[in-house]
Order: sequence, then C-alpha cells, then structure tokens
Amino acid sequence: MLAGLAIAAGYAVGGRQAKAHLDHPVSKWYDRAPLLGGAGGAVVLWIVVRLINGDVSALYIVAAVVGGALVGTGLGVLAGRVAKKRAQVHIDVRPVAAAAVAAVLIAEVGWILFKDLINKVEWPSAKQRIPFPQLDVVTGSALQVGGVTIQRSAIFTVAALVACSVLLWFFINRTRLGRGMQAVSQDPDTARLMGINVDRIIVVAFALGAVLAAIAGVSQGLQNNNIEFRMGFLAGLKAFTAAVLGGIGNVYGAVVGGLVLGLVEAMATQYIPGQFGGSTWKDVWAFVILILVLVFRPQGLLGARVVDRA
Repeated sequence: MLAGLAIAAGYAVGGRQAKAHLDHPVSKWYDRAPLLGGAGGAVVLWIVVRLINGDVSALYIVAAVVGGALVGTGLGVLAGRVAKKRAQVHIDVRPVAAAAVAAVLIAEVGWILFKDLINKVEWPSAKQRIPFPQLDVVTGSALQVGGVTIQRSAIFTVAALVACSVLLWFFINRTRLGRGMQAVSQDPDTARLMGINVDRIIVVAFALGAVLAAIAGVSQGLQNNNIEFRMGFLAGLKAFTAAVLGGIGNVYGAVVGGLVLGLVEAMATQYIPGQFGGSTWKDVWAFVILILVLVFRPQGLLGARVVDRA
C-alpha cells in the first residue's frame, strides 16, 4: 500500500511540475496503484491483527486479509485518480528526481518499521509444514458411493472448477471488460486505438489470475491437509502441462487438459502393472503426455493451428 501511494504521489508531483523540455515517456503507474494498494493493505492489516492478538482463528485472518485488500485497493484507486489528473506524458528530469527521492524516503521509513515488526509478529515458518484449516463440510469423512470412495475435498475441487469455469466464461464473453480483454489479447495497439484502456485490462488480468490461483491453493491445501513453500512447484508444472495439452490461450482447453491429465495419472496408477506403475510413476506419465503433445500436436487438443502469411 505504501509503495502504491508513493508511486502515485510521485507522479502527481511530477505532473504538477511538468515541463515539455525533454521527451521522456513515463509509464502510467497510477493504473497499477489499486493492485499495489490491495496487496500492501492486506499485509498491513494482517500484521495489525497479529500484533493485537497472536492467537486468532483462520476466519479472522481471512477477514483481515480481505478487508485490508479492499481498503488498500480503495486508497490506491483514490491515489491513482489524483495522480492521473496531474500526470503528463512528457516531463522534466526534476519531477522524476523528486518522485524518486520521495519513494526512497518512504521505502526507508517502511523498512525501519518492518525491521521492528520482524521480532514482534509471529511469521509463518517456511521450513516446516503448517496445518491447513479444516472444515467439517469439506474435509470430513469420505463418502461411499457404491464401491467407490470419494474424498470431500475432491468434491470441493470439482465444484470449484465448475463454478470458476462458468463465471470465467461469463466474464470473458458477456461483459464489456471481458470483451476488452479479448481485444487486447488479439491486438493491443488496435484495442488502444478503439478506446480500450490497455493498462487497466492488464491489471484486471493479473488480478483475475491471482484470484484463481488462490482458489487452486485452497483446494490443494484441503487435499494435502498441510502447506509448505514447495507445494506449488509441481502443481505449477502440471498446470503448464494441462494448458499445453488443451491449447495455450484457450480457457476451455485448459479445463479439458486438466481433466485429461488427472485421468491419465489415475489410470497409470491403477492399471499399469510392474515397476512402471503405481503412484511413484504418475508424474512421469504426466510429462510423457506433455512430450507427446508437443511432438505430434503442438497447438493442443482444442487449439487452432496458426499460419503466418507474408
């Protein structure tokens, strides 16, 4: 939050003192202020909650993080609007120097405060597994359907997949912002000429990706019952494999690729006999599928072949 406000304030100062003597194009950082403010606000409010009470439930922590993100985003929006009204594309060297000095001073003060908070806040340890909060509805006893045992966390994962897929399809195809995102992905220069705010679309795309990644992290935490700093490495590789398998840039292809990859791993675990079967080889078979797709169908299962013409 401090970083976003510092950047926005710096460009506000720069815009007020602007002179068109030197042609130095400046990136529109005030469009990133809401995203930076949301991230900083979540961290700041989480620190405040842990300083007030070191032993709080997971619900209060989630409420603090979400509340801090909302407050920080609001402050970032206000700071960005103030900076946008006063900023200019071509500025002199002096306002850039003033903005840099202001950012350095705020960063230094923030670092001093952060050093004092390191020993006072109970930070999560990255060297050991941390128990993930358990919910009776999601992480209770497994369900027996006929002769098949189904974990409740798996049902939550599938339900989250269906809900996120439907909402993402609706957002991309039925909203003005989603259609603008499609236009930017096809040709950002033409989209800018059509009046689309490309910088804002990029921020929304990153924020949307962060939300989906958070939902995926919750699903994996519910399945593993513990979290650690390495848990996302292999999951990220498999996510890339699923995206390539379905077709890069195709939302439906990513869903189909993930389902196909999961079925291949399950079938390889259950039905491949000998030393090449079992759970220890499921990751190997997943990457074998990736290699085969890259060799024989690089565009993926649902991807379209693109032909470059002179």
